[in-house]
Amino acid sequence: MKNSQENLESLIEAINELLNEVRKEQITENKNAEKRHKACMQNLSKLREYNKIADMTNQIFEKRISNIENALQKILKSETK
Repeated sequence: MKNSQENLESLIEAINELLNEVRKEQITENKNAEKRHKACMQNLSKLREYNKIADMTNQIFEKRISNIENALQKILKSETK
């Protein structure tokens, strides 16, 4: 009886050690996941900012191209008259 009690206690102790290791591993994984999430959110923010800049640049170029097209059409109209 005493031997089986000691075996149970040693098994319980081993299980507790494993549980503690699992808890530590979960904490580490959670911290790593938070770091990755933060980095991803920063990258997403930079991409959004880049897209806004690209959109503004495209709008400027579209206006310039439109002005050039209008100027060319005026030149063509004046030459055909």
